[in-house]
Amino acid sequence: MSRLLLLVAILWALPSPAWGQADPFEEINKRFQQRQQQADEALSSVQEQYRAKREAMEGAWKKREQEIEEQWQKAKREIEKKWDKALQSTRKEWVAYSPKYDARSIVNFEDGTIEVTALVPLPKGEKRVPPGEVLPAAQDEIARQFEQILAERSGATKRVLADQVVNRAGKPVDPQTAKPFVQQEVLPNLVVDAKPVESRDGVTRAKVTAKVKLAPDHIQKRAQQYLDVVKTSAQRFDVDPQLVLAVIQTESYFNPRAQSHIPAYGLMQLVPRAAARDAYNYVYKDDKVLDDFYLFDPANNVELGAAYLHILKDQIFRDLAEGDKKNYVVICAYNWGPGNIRGKILKRFPVEQLPEAQVFALLTEKTPEETRNYLKRVTERMPQYEAMVRR
Repeated sequence: MSRLLLLVAILWALPSPAWGQADPFEEINKRFQQRQQQADEALSSVQEQYRAKREAMEGAWKKREQEIEEQWQKAKREIEKKWDKALQSTRKEWVAYSPKYDARSIVNFEDGTIEVTALVPLPKGEKRVPPGEVLPAAQDEIARQFEQILAERSGATKRVLADQVVNRAGKPVDPQTAKPFVQQEVLPNLVVDAKPVESRDGVTRAKVTAKVKLAPDHIQKRAQQYLDVVKTSAQRFDVDPQLVLAVIQTESYFNPRAQSHIPAYGLMQLVPRAAARDAYNYVYKDDKVLDDFYLFDPANNVELGAAYLHILKDQIFRDLAEGDKKNYVVICAYNWGPGNIRGKILKRFPVEQLPEAQVFALLTEKTPEETRNYLKRVTERMPQYEAMVRR
C-alpha cells in the first residue's frame, strides 16, 4: 500500500502537458486547417477573378457583335433604299460602297476581277435610260470608287490591291496614276443597263458598270505582299511557311477584308471565340476574345493563325510523329476542329500505324465534304510556294 502511495506522490509531482496546456498535435492540426482554409480562400478568389474576367470578356465580345450587327443593319437600310440588295464582304470578295451608297465595288480575289457599279438618278420624269448615253454623274461615281479602292490599305503600310491592277503597258496602277488609268481605260468601256432601276426611295436610276481584270498573277502578288510576316511567324512558331501560305490561299485567297458568317475574320479566317482566343492566350498568356478590327490586321491575323497551327501540331496532336501524316491531321483540324479529329478519327482508326497514303485516303473518306476538299486544296497548293519561301 505504501508503494502505491509513493507512486501517486511521484506522479503528482511531475509536470504534465495535459494539465493546463494545449495538446501540441491539436496545435499542429489547427495551424494546418488555418493554412488549408487560407489556400481555399485564395483559390476561390482566383477562380472568382477569372470567372469575372471571363464574363466581362464575353460581355465585351457580345457587345461588339451587337455593334457590328447594328452598324450593318443601319447601313443595309440605307443601301436598300437605292440598291435591290445590300451585299457584304465574304471570304473571297471584298465589297465596298461609296459614302452615300451611290457606287459599289466588288473585288473577287479568286477570279481576279473588279466590278464597280454606279446608280445615278435619271432626269426628273424620265423613266427610261437614254440609249447610247453614259451620264456624267455615273462616270464621276465610278472614277471616285476606283480611286478609293486602289488607295485602301490593309494594316499599316500595305495597299490591298498593290501591284495587282495594271494598265495596257503592263505597269502597276497606284493612287497617283489611278485617275488617268480610269479616264483612259475604264470609263470608255462602261456598260449601261437598258432597264432602269426603280429604287425603294421612289427615284428611277440608271445602272452603269465597269469591269477590270486584275493582273494574271494577282494571287502570287498578294502572297508576296504578306510573305515577310508569314515567314517571321512560321519561324517563330515552328510551322512550315508553305503550309501557312496554302492555308491563307484556301481560306481567303489573300483577301485581308475576308469575313464569314461564323463569324471569322481576316487572311486566315480566325474565329474570335475559338482559334483566335486559344492562340492569343498561348502567345500572350492572356485569355481574351479579340474584335474584328484586331483580326483584320494582317500581321495580327498571321501571327495568331501560325500560333494556332503550332498548337495543333505540337500540343493537341503531339503524340503523332512528325511528317505528312501529322500535316494532314493538322490541316483537317484547322477546318473541322481538333475535337472532331480526335474523337471521330484518331480514337476510331490506328492513324499512327497506317502509311501516309492510307491516312490521306482515310481523311478524305471519313471527314465532311468541306474538310476533304480543304485537305486536297491545301496540300496541292503547298508546293506552289516552295520557290517563294526559299528566296
